[in-house]
Amino acid sequence: MQKIINFFKEVKAEFKQISWPKRESIIQSTIVVISISVIVSLILGGFDYLFINGMALMGQKNSPQTQVITPSPAPSINPLLQPTISK
Repeated sequence: MQKIINFFKEVKAEFKQISWPKRESIIQSTIVVISISVIVSLILGGFDYLFINGMALMGQKNSPQTQVITPSPAPSINPLLQPTISK
């Protein structure tokens, strides 16, 4: 138990020697980080938008005009009109 108490006393002594940054410095750094994050996200979002729309345009230009043919429904079979097999 004494080792744990000594450990926390040493931690407290070390914390007193730390030179913490000023509040203004922290605020400036935070603003810089947020600004750069917003700028990078806008640039990446713009490239993504251009890439997606470019791929859509390429897909439209290269595909030939094709007509979609839908299959006709199967003819209905009336069981009364079916031929019977006699033995």
